Amino acid sequence: MPSGGFPFRKVAILGTGLMGGSLAGALKALPHPPETVGTTRDPEDRRLALERGWIDRFAETNTAAVSGADLVVLAVPPGTVPQIWQEIARALDPVAVVTDLSSVKASLFQAYRASYRDLFPLYTSSHPMAGSERTGIGEARPTLFAGRTVFLTPFSPETTSIRKVALLWEALGARTVPVSPDDHDGIVAHISHLPHVLSYCLLHLAESVRRENRYPGFDWKTQKGGSFSDILRIARSSPALWTDIFLQNRSALLEAIDRFDREMATLRDLLQKEEAGALLRLLSEWTAPLSGTGSP
Repeated sequence: MPSGGFPFRKVAILGTGLMGGSLAGALKALPHPPETVGTTRDPEDRRLALERGWIDRFAETNTAAVSGADLVVLAVPPGTVPQIWQEIARALDPVAVVTDLSSVKASLFQAYRASYRDLFPLYTSSHPMAGSERTGIGEARPTLFAGRTVFLTPFSPETTSIRKVALLWEALGARTVPVSPDDHDGIVAHISHLPHVLSYCLLHLAESVRRENRYPGFDWKTQKGGSFSDILRIARSSPALWTDIFLQNRSALLEAIDRFDREMATLRDLLQKEEAGALLRLLSEWTAPLSGTGSP
């Protein structure tokens, strides 16, 4: 094992935007940092990664980047992961561990099981519950993963890769939680993907009301308070990325939307009936899990 107990000597990071760039920066902050090789289509990401010393060198192709690497990280949107698998499969060291940072797992696992399990015998998928509505390495920071949860979803049946990938994230200060592909997608549909849906919807609602001049003088851009600003923050996320995520996780997300609709129907019914006591009990029940737990 490399010095300092860290299990990897050379890490290939395919995609050096916010997540991949933050990972590279975190790796270089370790006492005994590994060599880092990157790929990116963005010249600015390339320039900043080299300038900051987070990536030692960039390869012109994903195939070239993974040559000799003992860890390969796919930091790309979920819909492009199988394409990159196809690119790198024949160039990969047979003992290399592979992971991705995708926020959707079940569809990837199905593709892996159908066509790639023999090509990637050491594969554990990762999902750091970190990130930002902003993109690019300009927004990256080495401390992004410290104190955060990282879901680990083993794709291959062996246990070597999950142990090593867990050591990777733990070295960066994260907590690791093993979870199945289906359970992962159900969890994040409720705590990540649905909140993005609601943020986009609320933004559209506010803008529609403004354009219709429903309330003369209304301008949400200049009149919004803290709560609306907080909700709108994630609506700044990339529509292209979130279109991919929504479609990749559509079954679990549709279930979450249906459950949310039922919750809204319950609240709406109490409002319509003006049942103050029942409404107070409902809101108290809903907010009870936050009591005594500090910041959510």
